[in-house]
Amino acid sequence: MDKILVVDDNKQNCDLVKDVLMNWGYDVLQAFQGLEAIELAREHQPDVIILDVMLPGMNGFEVCRELKNDSRTKFIPVIFLSVLDDMEDHIRGFEVGGEIFFSKPINNKELQYKIASIIKRKRALDNMEECSRVGEAFCEIMKLTDPGLYDHAVKVKKYCSKVANLLAFSQERFDRLCLGASLHDVGKLVTREEQEVVKAGENIIKPLRMYDWLKFFMGIKRENTGGQESFDGFEKELGEEVLVLNVVHRFVELWEEVEDKKQALVAFKEETAKGLWPPPIVNALEQVLNDEEYLDSLITQN
Repeated sequence: MDKILVVDDNKQNCDLVKDVLMNWGYDVLQAFQGLEAIELAREHQPDVIILDVMLPGMNGFEVCRELKNDSRTKFIPVIFLSVLDDMEDHIRGFEVGGEIFFSKPINNKELQYKIASIIKRKRALDNMEECSRVGEAFCEIMKLTDPGLYDHAVKVKKYCSKVANLLAFSQERFDRLCLGASLHDVGKLVTREEQEVVKAGENIIKPLRMYDWLKFFMGIKRENTGGQESFDGFEKELGEEVLVLNVVHRFVELWEEVEDKKQALVAFKEETAKGLWPPPIVNALEQVLNDEEYLDSLITQN
């Protein structure tokens, strides 16, 4: 059950908010002054803190600043509640790390929507942070057992991230792609048989919670069949991320074969002209390579 900490020195107001939140299905903690709120947040790690500004002693802005300066509580979203309705107070709330500033009286429907939205986003970010650590662990194993495989994964991830930035991926899609790029060849830790690599990779990641979406990044198209129609089996929301990985993987594969980036790009564009790879993603990759070449020329001139 999602947990919310309500902080208000007026017990009647605090109880009223608690009753509303409990009716919405949340587990609710209460605090009536700033230091108590900080201690409860550190101990219980609530999913959201609803914080009144006008507290005795340490006010809500000071409490929020303290929470955001503590590694144990810095990522807990804070919603400010206050009778204050001055724009400067709203700005101050955002400056100390608040997510939203509600002026009393509160619109319950809006509050309910905002809480649900904040918790959903926090869950996604928490999950991606956990996923990235898992990815780092697998990459460390690659580095120690197969440096060549590790170098390949690092190169693929690097160019996937640059292409994703050019294509303006959201943070969630960017993180998923980077993790998928890091682990797309993890099956090669078990076998080098091309027909078995994908299955081996899926088996390695199967115990993980992220398996349901990460498994699609194990299915790199190692043959040149990179049109959109080749990805009918992938979830629609992951289609572009998987396509980016396939495009970058094929380019890096050619680069490693000919050992020359420019020659690899020429060969890759020839494949694209035959309809084997989606032009928008290839164009983004070419832009990344051109930008790199330009920056290298500037460094050389200096």
